[in-house]
Amino acid sequence: MTKFAVAAALALTCVQAFAACDGASNMPAHYIDIVFDTDSSAISPAELSRLSEWSIDMHKRFPIIDTVWLNGLAERTEHDAQQLATRRAESVMSVLDQYSIHGENRALAGKIFKPDKFGQSGRRVEVNVSPGCPNHCCPNLNPVPKTQ
Repeated sequence: MTKFAVAAALALTCVQAFAACDGASNMPAHYIDIVFDTDSSAISPAELSRLSEWSIDMHKRFPIIDTVWLNGLAERTEHDAQQLATRRAESVMSVLDQYSIHGENRALAGKIFKPDKFGQSGRRVEVNVSPGCPNHCCPNLNPVPKTQ
């Protein structure tokens, strides 16, 4: 009977391996915007608190982080807008590092904000974090079927 149980467990393990993804299949991204004062790249205490709570939530929900991507923005009227946008993104990335929000893939960019009809502030950093799965295969998220 013990040999049968061991064989059954081994068979189930093999079936799971054959049903694995054939390509990358990670979870959808989660976002937060961190807002800045005019002409500043310093994160305010209120925004730091929001980022801290969000980071804690990300850790609780997702033990694996695949991608961290930041888009720093500055308004055209701000002093040295392009550099300011990049400094904002770097400030947020530094805090995320302290909160251990690391991904296999990391990138940041700084851009001058182009106003839109929604009236959003251009003084922000858009934080995008994509949770990952072991071996980049999330079997419950419509994985790419393994080819024969």
